[in-house]
Amino acid sequence: MDGVKPIQTPISTSGDISYDRSTLLTDATEYRSIVGSLQYLTFTRPDLAYVVNKVCHFMHAPTVFHWSLVKRILRYLKNTSTFGILLRPYPSLQLSFSAYVDSDWAGSLEDRRTSGYCIFLGGNIISWSARKQKKISRSSTEAEYRGLAIATAEIMWI
Repeated sequence: MDGVKPIQTPISTSGDISYDRSTLLTDATEYRSIVGSLQYLTFTRPDLAYVVNKVCHFMHAPTVFHWSLVKRILRYLKNTSTFGILLRPYPSLQLSFSAYVDSDWAGSLEDRRTSGYCIFLGGNIISWSARKQKKISRSSTEAEYRGLAIATAEIMWI
């Protein structure tokens, strides 16, 4: 994929990734190998955490559509090869925690459980997560509170 056209986003903003009914891949070995490698890349590229998590859901039976999603991620990586986590010294001796939380209740039509957070110490990101909540929420407010509780527990552990 050296000569492909780079793109600005790792996933389309207009569509939903779901269990597609297109043709199953005859040999899913390459799909599983690339997606497994992308999982390691999320250690230093939190911008990929959500989309890599989504394509991991289809490891057991990937389709041609899911393979095209993985190719899109690779095209995004070509465009953002210089991105990564930059750690900088904090100018003062007083370090503070800050956290950002978001839940995607209405956008996740499959199960309404997706949420994520990122935690900063000073200006440096030190922890992040994008995963499914353990319980299904009945409203977007409940989903946000569950995400907040997960992030708070992580801050308390740190």
